[in-house]
Order: sequence, then structure tokens, then C-alpha cells
Amino acid sequence: TGETNKYLPELQAEKDTLDTSFTHSIKLLTAEIDRIQKGETKKDSETYLDLFTTKNIKLKERVLIPVKQYPKVKIHQVSALFFTLFSLFLS
Repeated sequence: TGETNKYLPELQAEKDTLDTSFTHSIKLLTAEIDRIQKGETKKDSETYLDLFTTKNIKLKERVLIPVKQYPKVKIHQVSALFFTLFSLFLS
């Protein structure tokens, strides 16, 4: 397509201008160039849940606590910590 014909040379030019010390950037650009050349479409890496219209959401996560290292940790402390982390995740 027209967009791909414009995008691919831009990616290759950007890769060619990068210093070799930017190894991670070069790997990402190479992967994107390969994806375009193979004709693959962009992947939707994450799907989001609408929290305002979806009802009855049940979130379940298993948390392993090293009790030998932390014998004084109580379950209510873990619950409070998990709730705080989840609240931060939502904001």
C-alpha cells in the first residue's frame, strides 16, 4: 500500500543512521522492517475492559509470599498492599 511504501524506507533510513551502540533500537527497527516486508498487520497487543459499562468484574491473582523470609506478614497486610497496587493500576 501507499503507506507501507512510505513507511518502509523511513524505517530503513532511521536504522542506517543509528549508532551501533543503540542495539535495542536496532533490534526493534529490524523486527518492524521484517514485519512490514512480510505483510503482517499491526498486532493489538492489549485489550482493555470498559470498567464503567461492564458489571460483575472478578479479578483473581495468586500471590506467593516467601513466609520463611517474612514470617510476620499477615494476610490482611497483603490484601491491603494488593488493593493499593490495583488502585494505582486503575488510575
